[in-house]
Amino acid sequence: MNDEYRDYRHYLYAGRKAPGTIEQRLGDLERFQRTTGLLPRKATARELLTYMSNGYSDWSPSYSKRIRGTLRSYYQWRVQDGRASEDPSESLPPIKVPKRRARRPAPDEVVLAAFDSGTLVERAIIALAASMGLRRNEIASLPLSARDGSTLRVVGKGSRERVLPLDSDTLHLLVELEGQVLPGQHYYFPGRFPGTHLHSHTVYEYVKRLMPEEFPHSLRHRAGTKGFRETKDIRATQELLGHASLATTEVYIESDLRDVAALTRATSMSRIRNPSSQPLTGLEDLIEAAAKLGSQLAPFGWDVQIIRSSQPAPDATVGVQ
Repeated sequence: MNDEYRDYRHYLYAGRKAPGTIEQRLGDLERFQRTTGLLPRKATARELLTYMSNGYSDWSPSYSKRIRGTLRSYYQWRVQDGRASEDPSESLPPIKVPKRRARRPAPDEVVLAAFDSGTLVERAIIALAASMGLRRNEIASLPLSARDGSTLRVVGKGSRERVLPLDSDTLHLLVELEGQVLPGQHYYFPGRFPGTHLHSHTVYEYVKRLMPEEFPHSLRHRAGTKGFRETKDIRATQELLGHASLATTEVYIESDLRDVAALTRATSMSRIRNPSSQPLTGLEDLIEAAAKLGSQLAPFGWDVQIIRSSQPAPDATVGVQ
């Protein structure tokens, strides 16, 4: 590590920043130095503005926001530590990141096929990502001490801790891994050297080998989308994924067209003409499900017919999701 940033690195460690955050901050500063030929401690406000503006066409809004955050953190530390009297990053304008559309979650059939064909380690990785919603670095560095009975303690971004109830499949896989622990092993997924854990990129490679079109993050999206769709509980989904903000959780949730269809049915002109039909939201889905069941039973000699015999009761409700 460049001694130029040694004291700043110590400051970040003292503040209990996550290892990934520390590596990111220092990497951003070194990249600034390589790109501009300037030492960050000598850069002026105008030079910082030029650096940020030069990235306008190449950087995403989220990356620009990250770089601004690094520069603000570094120069605020320098002023606080008495190394500088002014903060040249004060003039950097705030950056608004547009809300992204939800990414596509990994399809259930693809996840299940990979799970069934994987080794014990691969199955555990898939379950932790696709069922428990863990990030790949959280999986790679998961310590053996994380499990307490049927719960899992996970330390994520910003050193935020969450305790998750384990589903039976993931619990069984972790118990199997524990049965193969070697002396000196501290993690569920050990690295090449004693006492170390698997690199997060290796987790990525495991997933890509089994699911070439997917990523660890699309498995995590699957956990968030599936969990929310089944429960409609965004707070619980936020806790599962370990997000500090609900706005971040919303990015991970793919809207189900059936949910949107229920909204448009509720706001249609027919609801204005016939308000008493409003409680029947979801009826179309129920009829569709019954028709599908009928088609599946037909080869076995069953004939399922859907006949409306009377008007629905005023308080009739349908809860199909």
